[in-house]
Parts: sequence; structure tokens; C-alpha cells
Amino acid sequence: MAAARSAARTRAPLNKQHRPIKRGRWHPLIAVQRPWQALPLRSRLALMTTAVLSIGLLISSFVVTSMLERNMINQIDAQLRVTGAAFGTEGLARMNNAPGGGGPLPSTYYVEADYISGDRDGQWIHPDTSEEYGVPQLEGKLDYRTVLANEGDPQIITVDSSNSPHKWRAILMLLHDSNTKEYVGVAAIALPMKNVTETVERTRLVVALADVVIILVGAITSTYLVHRSFRSLRQIESVAGRIAQGDLSARILVTEPSTTEVGSLQRAINTMLTQNEHAFSVQVVAQERMTRFVSDASHELRTPLAAIRGYGELYRMGGVPTDRTGEVMSRIETESNRMGRLVDDLLQLARMDEGREMVMEPLSITELAIGALSDMAVLAPDRDCSLTPLEDPDDDEQAEAPDVQVVGDRDRLSQVLTNLLGNVVRHTPAGTPVEIAVGTQSDSTLPGTSGGQGVAVVEVRDHGGGVPPQEAEKVFQRFYRSDSSRNRETGGSGLGLAIVLGIIERHGGTVQMLQTPGGGATVRIELPLPPSEPDPDADPEPA
Repeated sequence: MAAARSAARTRAPLNKQHRPIKRGRWHPLIAVQRPWQALPLRSRLALMTTAVLSIGLLISSFVVTSMLERNMINQIDAQLRVTGAAFGTEGLARMNNAPGGGGPLPSTYYVEADYISGDRDGQWIHPDTSEEYGVPQLEGKLDYRTVLANEGDPQIITVDSSNSPHKWRAILMLLHDSNTKEYVGVAAIALPMKNVTETVERTRLVVALADVVIILVGAITSTYLVHRSFRSLRQIESVAGRIAQGDLSARILVTEPSTTEVGSLQRAINTMLTQNEHAFSVQVVAQERMTRFVSDASHELRTPLAAIRGYGELYRMGGVPTDRTGEVMSRIETESNRMGRLVDDLLQLARMDEGREMVMEPLSITELAIGALSDMAVLAPDRDCSLTPLEDPDDDEQAEAPDVQVVGDRDRLSQVLTNLLGNVVRHTPAGTPVEIAVGTQSDSTLPGTSGGQGVAVVEVRDHGGGVPPQEAEKVFQRFYRSDSSRNRETGGSGLGLAIVLGIIERHGGTVQMLQTPGGGATVRIELPLPPSEPDPDADPEPA
């Protein structure tokens, strides 16, 4: 039981599903990666550039010093081969036959001979050389069989010196008798490597110091250049901060050519910021229009609703005399009709804002004007209604209006003329004449039309009080009324001309409020004419 409890204590902790919980393990790569990723990009680039420079310098320094050392050793080897070939057996014989058993060599050379007979073995070295460089340790190296195995290619080896810091370079060669030409022993000729070692060490020290200086200068230079190169990105960062604070007009100063990545990024971000600012401005304007539209619609609907509610409560409470019941019901019906017209106008404006498709077909705008004037003659028989050409004729005879063809939605364009004539009836004195002028003009100013395409022009002219010039553009705004003549008592909602503007703009045209000569208001409508088709029977123009 105790063993089971001990084993339970050593188990891994369990989660709710009774599964062992995995503990996080420390990994050296993660320990290095996290601080590295926390560094700014410019610091990482500077560090990477310095690291690459350091690795390159270390490799090149190692290669240069290694080649220098190898080259100097090759020079010693070549010198040993030349000396060994020139020295030969005769040189050793002269050294052995010299008075006193041979004197020391007057150079830095060291010579040691090992004869098979053993009677002429010896070592030759100058005392100064021995004192400065020591004596090479050749124990066991002068083996006759080993040297004989390398006959024709003398072996050159590096051996230690009696002075431990120094080393010697020695060539092992065979000795032969000058008379019998037989091998009689082996010899070693050596040169000290102290000069080579010191030269290589000094070179390595100088190269290491140069590497340190170059790395420091490179690190400082790379840091400066990287920070200088990141100035454009820091400017982008500052512009982003200004935009985050609400300054949508902030733009990036383009400092790089478009062929570079930074220059392309600057231009792309500026284009994006311009589009975003435009989209935000459109959204703000749309939001303001929507807010104003809802407020005006609520205000317009409040009056008929209040009237209907008031008359209904009065009738329910028995406050309406029997003889006035018809009058009260008539008022309720009038306000209901007014509210219905207002709702219909609002629904039509909402559909136009949604971009509902229209049935576009070729039609005669002249026929639509004739139909609208016929309806006008029935609704207002006291008014003189006429259809005239756009340009006044030169003679006194009455000219007929031309048949002008356009491409549009028949119902919508009919509604335009109906709304305009309805405004004339509501806002001009009874008996005031009205006329519709129809014609074309060749000088097109509409956007999206070609130079010789031309426009169709329709003018609805009245001879009433007119519209002041300062209010000519405002009358097309939704729920706008003039103080004097356009009030709620006339039954208008202030949406008729707004609907006219919306329909004409959907047809690619324009509408203006002008002054009628002699007094009154003129609504001028311009619509694009359909492009003319070439006549297949016409003769081609001569070249």
C-alpha cells in the first residue's frame, strides 16, 4: 500500500479528462529565438550584416595566414632539398676528415649522420644556432629501413627542439660511398622554423587587429546605413500614427523611385490612403444625408399623423357635431392621401438610391411631352398649355416641336414631366400659362458623351413668380421649400424635384433651374442623344 501511494505521488498531474499534462520544456533554440524576434528589424539587419562580415573576414584571415605558413614551409623544404643534393656524401666526408674531427657549421643548419658501421656518426651545429634555436630531437627518426623505403623522394618532417617553443624542419636522406656507390647510412639536415613561426604569428596578430577594426567600422557603418535606409519606413510609421489619430489627409512623402521596393510601397500606400479618405468622405456624406433624410421624413410625416390622430380622438370623444362629420372625414382623407404620397416618394427615392435597374428603350421625348400636356389640360383647364420648339422660329408662324428620340425609361421620364407640371400647378397662380420646349443641341457638355453626339433638351417654362437665383440649386434638395410659395399648405412634400434630379441623373443627364424671360421659372433638362448609326447606302467620302 505504501509503495502504491509513493508511485501515485510521482505521477504526472492529471487534467479534467484524467490525462497527463505535458509540461513545457526549455529549448536553447527557443531561448535564442525569442529575444532575436523582439529586436527591431533595423537592429537585426545590422547584426546580420556584421555577422556575415565577421565570418567572411575570419575565413579569409585563416586562409591567408595558412597559405603564408604553407608557402614559407615550402621555401624551407626547397632549401633543404637543394642543400641536401649539394652537400652529399663528400660534404660529410670533408666534415669528418677536417682537423679536430670536423668543426661546427657556419650557418643555421643542423646536420646529423648515422652510419651503418657506426664509426663516423656525428652531429654538427654552430654553437650560436644551438643556443638560440636548440637542437632538433631526431631520436628514432634516422632509421635506415624507413629512409630506404623513401628512396628517390627524401622525407621531410617537422620535429621538436630542445628549446620547447621552437621546431625544426628536417630532410632525411641516404648516404652512399663515393667509390662503391653503396648506401652506408642515413643523414638528416635541418633548419629552424622559428622565423617562420614568428612571421606567421605576427601576420596573424596584424590580421586579427585589422579584422577587429574592420568589423567595428563595418558594424558602425552598417548600422548607420540601415537606419538611414529605414527613414522612409519610419516616415510611413509616423503617417500611420497620424492616421490612427484621425488625420485621414496625411500622406507619405515619396522619396524613392518607383523601381525600388520602398518607392513602390510609398506610392501604393498613398493610393490606398486616397481611396480610403474618399470612401470615408462618401460614407460621412451618406451618413449625414441619411440622418437628415430620416429627420426630414419624420418631420414631414409628423404633421399628417398628428392631424389624423387629433381628428380621430376628437371623433371618438364625441366632440365632432353631426353636421361636421363629413368635413372631419374629408380632412382625415386629405392628410392620409398626403401621407401616402409622401411615403410613395420616399420609397421611390430609396429605390433610386439602391440603384434599381430601369427599362431602357428608344422613345420619343416629344410624345411624352404631348401626353403630359394632355393630362395638364384635364387637371387645369384654365391654363394655356403648349408644346413649342426649343429655338424660336424666325417667322411669325407657329412652328411644330421636332420629334426628339432618346433612350430611357418611359415611365420614369413621364414621371419627371408630371412632377414638373404638378409643381407649376401648385406654385403658380391660377390661369398662368405653361409650355414645354423640346429640341436638340450639337454642343454636348454632358460627361461620357462624345464630341459630336449632341443632347436632347426639354424645358418646362412657367410664368409665375419664379425662383430666386440663390435658391436655384437648393430646390433640388430633398424636403426643401421656399419660404413664400413652397409650403405645406400647397400639399407639396419637397421631394418632387429631388425625384426629378435622381431620375435624370440615372439617365446620364442634367437638370437646372433657370429664369424664364419675362418672369417665371424654367426647368431645363438635358439628356444624351443615342449615337447615330452610319447610313449603309451613303457613298464613302473620297480619300
